[in-house]
Amino acid sequence: MNSTEHPRALLAALYRAAVQGAAPFPRTRDAVHAWFAARPSLPADAPVYVIALGKAAPAMMAGALDALRQLQRTAEGGLVVAAHEPKRGEVGSDLPPHIPLMVGDHPVPGPASLDAADALEDLAHRIDDGSIVLVLLSGGTTSLCAAPIATLSQAVGDADRAQSHVANLAETLLESGLAIHEMNAIRRRVLRWGAGRLAVSLVQHGAEHVPVFAISDVIGDDPAVIGSGPCSPDPLDDATFLALLDAHEMRARVERVMGTVLGLEGAGHPPGVPPRDHPAFARVGYTLVARNADAVQALASEARALGIAQVVVQQAPLEGDAAALGDQLARLAVQAAPNVQGDTLVVCGGEPVVHLRDTTDRAMSRSDDESLDVAWSDEPLRGGRMQVLALAAALALEEAASHGDARAWKITVMAAGTDGRDGPTDAAGAIVDAAVPALARRAGRIPEDDLSTGRSWFPLDVADALLRPGPTGTNVMDVVALLIRA
Repeated sequence: MNSTEHPRALLAALYRAAVQGAAPFPRTRDAVHAWFAARPSLPADAPVYVIALGKAAPAMMAGALDALRQLQRTAEGGLVVAAHEPKRGEVGSDLPPHIPLMVGDHPVPGPASLDAADALEDLAHRIDDGSIVLVLLSGGTTSLCAAPIATLSQAVGDADRAQSHVANLAETLLESGLAIHEMNAIRRRVLRWGAGRLAVSLVQHGAEHVPVFAISDVIGDDPAVIGSGPCSPDPLDDATFLALLDAHEMRARVERVMGTVLGLEGAGHPPGVPPRDHPAFARVGYTLVARNADAVQALASEARALGIAQVVVQQAPLEGDAAALGDQLARLAVQAAPNVQGDTLVVCGGEPVVHLRDTTDRAMSRSDDESLDVAWSDEPLRGGRMQVLALAAALALEEAASHGDARAWKITVMAAGTDGRDGPTDAAGAIVDAAVPALARRAGRIPEDDLSTGRSWFPLDVADALLRPGPTGTNVMDVVALLIRA
């Protein structure tokens, strides 16, 4: 059976290859082993602690512990803060009992995130002088161990109340359409472990070396952005930070108490961060373990191995509005279809954003004689940036096909997050073609309205287009593949 005759199965297999290309266990194991091997003068009896934070934390911890075993070193203690507890048999499911695993809240921090941040503080207090503290970072860290800075807790009375304001800020930023580097630039100012504060705490409590191993979930792989930079200094001075807030009209968007803490009210100043020349940062080393380009290249390599005639990798990262990108990519694929020689795959990666429109205004704008099959006021928002991109692509393909362009039927699009979870849903993304919108309409959906009101999951679900791999244990943003059949 020729796999290219079954586009959905082929694209699902290519997605799995992309995820494997950024597998946390082997990459972390090899990076930790190389770090120690490059420093033979390190004391053999120096205590070692391991902290793993983020969606890939369990597998990264397992990789680091395996490297330590090979080096005949042991971890005195540590902590894992993850988005889920690995199932039996998954990598990272059999961690030693002296390294606890906690599950934080994501994408909006809550009580579990506060508990995880408190556990991280407790661990910092137990570190021995002269220790080596391995910090393993991956996507989701910002939310999973989010906790308010003391200034915010004092402003509202206690950390529990302050945590609700941290959650409200996260929701506001997620709905704003800001890029991840902009969101984290704002969040790290009010987070207990953001903007290098974790590194400072570890060094103050005795850490001699703080090597950081990161799986990047951000475009540009900036250490200050990954996980909101728990071990990296904040690159923005106060004036630039305030300018960022004003550029996105945060004075009108955030709660008053948060605005005051951020320095937006009166003659206030933004929360202080450790200076870039703080001596703690001299003890921090940084190693990039995996990034989006690794997943994209792994997907492309697997496509070539499966016999795809032409594989084109777009070097520019996907940025900007997800719906606009989906529409644009689909139209470009339709234009390219007549010129392909053999099956062709276009691969790209990155992290678009979603801009939500007001659902009330959307419903009000419909003419009186239009049937309103969906209860806009009652139905929850559900979807993610990859589902938005996929649905927009499907609508563009359908439009081209409806105008008699048979090339549109040759194209199948896969768009998915490498972590296995696109937004707060059960899907990584979707695999779509020109038939998906019609299938959704037969089930009572209006895909155009779903796209514009943040409900992309619903039409993709009823059209059986969602890609549901479950949590993958890694997170290097998103991958998109467009298959054009000859």
